[in-house]
Amino acid sequence: MIKQFIAACCVVLVCACGAGKKDLAQSMKDNELVQEKTVNDYVFRLQYMPSERGAGEDTSLVYFRLNVSNGAGVPMKGTSDLSYSYGLDTLFSLVNATDTISAVDITRVANGTVNGVEYMLVFDRAKLYARPDCKLLFRDWLFTHQFISFPLKGSAIAHIDSLSLKI
Repeated sequence: MIKQFIAACCVVLVCACGAGKKDLAQSMKDNELVQEKTVNDYVFRLQYMPSERGAGEDTSLVYFRLNVSNGAGVPMKGTSDLSYSYGLDTLFSLVNATDTISAVDITRVANGTVNGVEYMLVFDRAKLYARPDCKLLFRDWLFTHQFISFPLKGSAIAHIDSLSLKI
């Protein structure tokens, strides 16, 4: 009887943890912290990476992941060129009506796919929270040669951060 009770408690606990992650993912979509844009057969997917605020983790930075893939599913050629990996900090910024915030760091992530590239975008958290409405601007001189913008809300990021805290 005790083993059945413990098993039932474990099932309830696992379901509750899964529901929290589903709620977090749905809230990120609702707050436009997961966005996808298609430009000239390229798919740009921006996703906010919420902080889990574990021991020793730096909470002064905000992380985004930008995945750029070929919409046709064909392997992208030429992405081994150094321009796809270096000097990227000049291509990304946060812009609002009065100020432009440069990225702290932009790093190409080795994700193993052949039909796209992925970048980790790092910005200062305090500066982003101070901007109620802004947009992440990607000066895309690598793929489409256009300006691509993703609208962001500092309040939405603060909300998602509060949901992702480990309790």
